[in-house]
Amino acid sequence: MRVLRWPVEVQELEQLRRRGIPRLLVVENGATPPVPSDSREDWIRAPVSRADFAARVAALRARAGTHRVPVLDQDGLLRYGSRMVPVSPTQTSLLQPLVERYGTLVPRHELIALLSAGRGTASQNALDLNIMRIRRKLAPLGLRIRTANARGYVLESGE
Repeated sequence: MRVLRWPVEVQELEQLRRRGIPRLLVVENGATPPVPSDSREDWIRAPVSRADFAARVAALRARAGTHRVPVLDQDGLLRYGSRMVPVSPTQTSLLQPLVERYGTLVPRHELIALLSAGRGTASQNALDLNIMRIRRKLAPLGLRIRTANARGYVLESGE
């Protein structure tokens, strides 16, 4: 979940909306609050007490719980809901942009560049092999990687 200042951080807000990340907007004095159209977004007016802030965060997290988003940590653990799987360093580097842009297209050339960064050069076949291995790891989590007509890949829920 992210906390943003409204309307100052409106550009970051749009990115978080596209990625489906829950967000709490702290509306600055005098600003007109937005009308949230998503259960993963709420707002509160500044100044706010700690108790009110904590209550709003808890309510937002509870509502957003129905909209799970995968999380990839620095130790190579991919979490989705209450489940997790370990992934290799190479798989971590390939999964990072897929997780960050969950539900949206990540171009093939970007993933090949990431694969090349770790090995010097990488082929389309090397990427395909790594994606196949990642798909096997994702299945028990209820996630899948969909191929988008030779343009790239999309990480999404398989449930």
